Amino acid sequence: MSAQARAAVLEAPDRIEIKRFAIPEVSDDTGLLRVEMAGICHTDVGLYHGTVKYAEYPLILGHEILGRIDQIGPTAQSRWGVKRGDRVVVESMVRCGFCRACVDGNYKFCEAHVGYGTNISAQVPPHLWGSYAEYMHLAPGTLVYKIPDDLPTERAILLNVATANAIQWTILKGGLKLGDVVLIQGVGPIGLACIAVAREAGAKTIIATGRSSDRNRLELAKRFSADLVVNVDQQDLGKIVRDATDGRMADIVVDVTGASAAVAKSVEMVRPQGMVVNAGVTGDKTETPLRLDQFLYKEINFRGVFTSSAQAMHMAIAFDPHRKYPFEDIVTDRYPLSRAEEAVKAAGRELENPETIKVTITPD
Repeated sequence: MSAQARAAVLEAPDRIEIKRFAIPEVSDDTGLLRVEMAGICHTDVGLYHGTVKYAEYPLILGHEILGRIDQIGPTAQSRWGVKRGDRVVVESMVRCGFCRACVDGNYKFCEAHVGYGTNISAQVPPHLWGSYAEYMHLAPGTLVYKIPDDLPTERAILLNVATANAIQWTILKGGLKLGDVVLIQGVGPIGLACIAVAREAGAKTIIATGRSSDRNRLELAKRFSADLVVNVDQQDLGKIVRDATDGRMADIVVDVTGASAAVAKSVEMVRPQGMVVNAGVTGDKTETPLRLDQFLYKEINFRGVFTSSAQAMHMAIAFDPHRKYPFEDIVTDRYPLSRAEEAVKAAGRELENPETIKVTITPD
């Protein structure tokens, strides 16, 4: 009998079961990952409840991926630059490499992409397509990044989902410059990482916002070096930004809230010819009213952003070598694989734990 791996399988909305799958054989251009940790994203919460659906059930969730190469084919080893035993972070998107987007270097828009833990069913061989599992299949076209063995697990799991996104959105797309005033709307994992990235990039003043339910996150924002933290339920954000900038307003606003009201407020908070980076997912059916005259009279730059890039990932791995910022404290909840369903509910803030920021799963 072949060796088997356990995985948490989403069988239907609101129902996860632990099942076993045969560990696949590795071919010339594939690999096998022994999972060290899986991060839980709000997309996972939507998939769990059936409000977001990309693939047919059953589905092994998990697109935030950290582990070690357990087996690897010779071509895959040559292409990926890793070998058996290497510790790696894996991007969630598997690119085809041949469509127009891939050829143009925009692999995140691959027309035939496979998304680990999101858009391919566990019915499709070799079945282990998500990181809520002990082992995971690595298909051709996977992007794999070797990371240091001594990097704390909690920092490592955040490299892709938080640090690389923060670099992509704040610097590479936001265009942050030395001396800028930056407003970060939202103090989840990516918002907190944006604070650290903005500080290292030379921001003059960093303002971070949250709500009353984000009390511990706002405290953590101070430790990430935010100059001002604002509870928008209790304080006047406009007045605080005006006072901090002598009326000039923010050079860059990065909005990671996913809240329509916050997006509209972000447009108000940016200076003329400033940049608003919109990164929060509000939902396909959500309509956000905006006063378009503001864009015209202030010549606002408004940029939507979607995930990071290989460039940002390499920068993320090199970021904060002296570990000045408390990334480990972002990971507040750690669940074993056997409690994956509870973990997803915790990530959706359904367990009424106000201290929860980032939830992760590890094999038992």
